Amino acid sequence: MIVVSIIAVLTTMLLPALGRAKELARNAVCKVNIRHLALANHLYAEENNEHFVLAGEDMLHRWHAPRPTINDPFDPNKGPLATYLPHGGIKECPSFRDFITSPGASAAFEAGSGGYGYNDTYIGGRSDAYPFMEAPKHSARITDVGSAGETVMFTDAAMIKPSGLIEYSFCHPPYWVLPGMPPNTLTSDPVIHFRHLGGCNVAWADSHVSEERLSFSFAYKTDASVTAEVAKEKGFGWFGPQSNELFDLE
Repeated sequence: MIVVSIIAVLTTMLLPALGRAKELARNAVCKVNIRHLALANHLYAEENNEHFVLAGEDMLHRWHAPRPTINDPFDPNKGPLATYLPHGGIKECPSFRDFITSPGASAAFEAGSGGYGYNDTYIGGRSDAYPFMEAPKHSARITDVGSAGETVMFTDAAMIKPSGLIEYSFCHPPYWVLPGMPPNTLTSDPVIHFRHLGGCNVAWADSHVSEERLSFSFAYKTDASVTAEVAKEKGFGWFGPQSNELFDLE
C-alpha cells in the first residue's frame, strides 16, 4: 500500500511537468510550421513580381486555399503557397485542438488555415493604400517592407464564436486603417491566439520566428459577449505596443 501511495503521489507531481513537456514539443513543431509559411511566401513573391501572396481577394480565395462555394471547406493542398511548402500543403498547429471543423459561412468559415493568420492589412492586402473593396486585390512587394525584421507576416490565430473556437486566416493589427490616413480609433477584433502556455508564435517578414506574450486586448465588435476581459482570459489579444507599428510597412 505504501508503494502504491508513493507512486500515486509521484504521478500527481509528474503529470503537470509531462503536460508541459508535451506542449513545448508541440510549440516547437508550430514554430517550424509558421516559419515554412513565411519562407513559402518569399518564394512565391520571387516568382510573382516580388508581390507576396494575397490574403483573401474574395470569399472563395484565401492565401492558404481556394474553395468552390462558401459552404465548402477550403482545400489547403490547392492553395497558392502549396507548391512552396514541404509536403505540399498547410500543416496545422499541433496545439490548436478542440476547434470547430464543420465548414460553412456561419460555422468554421475559415477552415483550412491550420490555425495561422496572415497580415492582411499591410502585406497580404493594402488597406493603407487602397479603398476598402480594392485593398484585398493588392499585396505588398518585398521592397515595400521597410523593416522586415519588425513587421508581422504570420501569427497563431483563431476566432471566438459562441459555439467555440474556429480557424481564422488573418492576423489584424489593433486598429483599422484607411488609405492615406494614420490608423483610426476603430479597434479590430482580437484574433491573435496565445495558445502556447500563454505564448504566440510569430513569423516576421524576414522569415525569423519569435514567441511573444499577450500585452493587451479589446472587445469584439462582432460579438458583444466577448469583452476585452473575456478575450484576454481566452488568450486573445496583441503583443507589443498598442499601435499598428509592428504590422505596417514602415
